[in-house]
Amino acid sequence: LIPLLAAQPLTALAAGPDADNTTLRFVRKIEDAPGQSSPVRKSGFQEALGAALAKQLRMKVVFIGLPRKRMMSALESGEGDIVCGYLPAWFPGDVAWSRPFIPTSEVLVASKRVPAPASIEALRGKKVGTVLGFQYPDIENKLGADFLRDDAPSLNLTVRKWQAGRFDYFVTTGQSIEKQFPNGELDAGYNLLVVSEEKSGCAVSRKGHVTVAQVSAALETLEKSGEMARLLRLR
Repeated sequence: LIPLLAAQPLTALAAGPDADNTTLRFVRKIEDAPGQSSPVRKSGFQEALGAALAKQLRMKVVFIGLPRKRMMSALESGEGDIVCGYLPAWFPGDVAWSRPFIPTSEVLVASKRVPAPASIEALRGKKVGTVLGFQYPDIENKLGADFLRDDAPSLNLTVRKWQAGRFDYFVTTGQSIEKQFPNGELDAGYNLLVVSEEKSGCAVSRKGHVTVAQVSAALETLEKSGEMARLLRLR
């Protein structure tokens, strides 16, 4: 697999020898933590999906690692081509969207200090750990002004604040729990409430090197060949 690039100025990447119209510029998130300019860990799924799409599109691929808050601007400006694993409600902007194909869940993690939440209503008026720049539409729609966010720059920092007792709840994806904290890093005895389960897709730049129609055709080929099922098992 092609190694993930550390975050660099996008203008420099766009001007480089690998950033012409034969290159798919696959944008993915790095943790946006103070003093941190490279990913905490690589995502085998993201890299494999980018490589597989590029192969179908008969392009090279370059991976651009950016903080979450810079990803949409990269697509809107045409300095990146594609971001995968998001929903329009989570990642709003002037981009085109592929059809959803990546199973995704949003979960509420509750400390053992509080009763297991039976519904989102348990959060009303209580501080909830969140990540700066992320949208939580299901919770926002149900709680409105009673959704009290406590933002941190990254999920890792959110979890540290939760472990320190700054709040009793935080929201993330089920995949993040499985991948970032697989070996008991979270305090024992916590409870999970599934907020939503749906499928996410890929956001495609309207000014980039590929169109959403090309991406959709590549995704369809990957699914028909069985390759997509193999890719999804890497998550």
